[in-house]
Amino acid sequence: MRHGEVPRSAQRKNRPYAARKESLMKIIIAGAGMGGMIAAERLAKLGFDVTVYEQAPSLDEMRYDWHDDVNPSIFRRLGLEMPAGSFRKKSWTFISPHGAVVREFRQDDSTADWSVERRPLNRMLYERAAAGAKFVFGATVERPVVEKGVVVGVVVNGREERADLVIDSLGADSALKKDLPAEFGVSRHREDEVFVAYRAFYERDPNAPAPKYTNKVYLKHMGEPGISWVIQDNDPSLVNVLVGRIGSLSSYDLERALEDLRKTNPTIGGKVVRGGEMCVIPVRYPATRMVANGYAAVGDAAYMTIPMLGSGIASGMLAGQLLAETIGENMSRGVKKEDLFKTSRLWKYQVKVFREFGAVHCAVDVLKRGVLHFPDAMLDWMLGSEVLTNDEIGCLAAGKMLRVGVKEAIRKINVTEYSRMRTLIKVNNLLQKSLYAYRLARNIPRNYDPNICKSWEKRLKRIYRR
Repeated sequence: MRHGEVPRSAQRKNRPYAARKESLMKIIIAGAGMGGMIAAERLAKLGFDVTVYEQAPSLDEMRYDWHDDVNPSIFRRLGLEMPAGSFRKKSWTFISPHGAVVREFRQDDSTADWSVERRPLNRMLYERAAAGAKFVFGATVERPVVEKGVVVGVVVNGREERADLVIDSLGADSALKKDLPAEFGVSRHREDEVFVAYRAFYERDPNAPAPKYTNKVYLKHMGEPGISWVIQDNDPSLVNVLVGRIGSLSSYDLERALEDLRKTNPTIGGKVVRGGEMCVIPVRYPATRMVANGYAAVGDAAYMTIPMLGSGIASGMLAGQLLAETIGENMSRGVKKEDLFKTSRLWKYQVKVFREFGAVHCAVDVLKRGVLHFPDAMLDWMLGSEVLTNDEIGCLAAGKMLRVGVKEAIRKINVTEYSRMRTLIKVNNLLQKSLYAYRLARNIPRNYDPNICKSWEKRLKRIYRR
């Protein structure tokens, strides 16, 4: 079955999914996130009555005014054109916590991410989805409507709207997720599992000298948990600045960080041209429970961002496709109408998410937490020594797993002085824990059994509480 194609069995007149107006099942998508709009397009093509409720007043006010990194492979997979204005990312240069060590990464341009403008991408996805789905702007989704253990709708602007399935695309702080009954078991996050970031594009100071490094990322900037970056953007008149911290970012800490960045980056001018906004991004492993009877979460609502980076456009879009694909497959198998959106049927969607990218994100989250807890001096040594290869730095920069073979392990031992062996052992233990998380996450139960699935969830969560 091609992407977005209605299964043949769903087209037969003797099936409950035949495209007849009076028998259409209704799907509500709360929030016009990237994954939500992919799901809206594909589910409308499957013959569902799809409505998207978006809080923003209009299409042009839906997205942050900036660009984000996306691997171009996701556009090929979903059969989409890359939006106009996209450009290839430059190589990162990593700066240690207090600026003592600088390490350049030399990327392979053929596999590099591209920076994609959010608003053109948003418009493209909207136009495709709006061909079959209805969009309602200025609509605040306040809470779910739950009856007898099933999500049967949402409250929008004080009015109850009913649906057979509610798809949560409201982000990390989803109002739907907060009000779901505890017995649903849908995952929620802790404060230390979100990244609070300020991002702005400053006017470039024309009198400042050209920088030696164009894409600088500061690990544990000023010794604090999080990162900052300064990028001489594709637009030569702008400087792309981000300050992000785990859990919270006060105005005082933001001003301190900006002042510190200006000391070594004189190109940062005084005027904000684009952005200048705060955002909250999940930076943790994916939700171990993202489905319930009549409910499914996509994108940030299910914590699908890459934990090391906070980038989640590609995974969110893919999740929207996987959800529609799962529902389409269930239709093709002749699943009864009343069973189509039960937890046991939607669980297949979660299995696909974990096997496609979720298990890798679990492994990366272990690495991220470990790096944030490393002493500053340890990070200085790791960046300044020959222990980390260029390819390994590239994996970290792209939010991928690190795998070290026997030959490479021996090389690391040989280039490490005796006094640093204990540190090397700590790094190895972190890598082993990361690999364990990957294997456990990928071993998600194929079929839904409440007890077996709860046991799997508990084992996975335990990794991140040690």
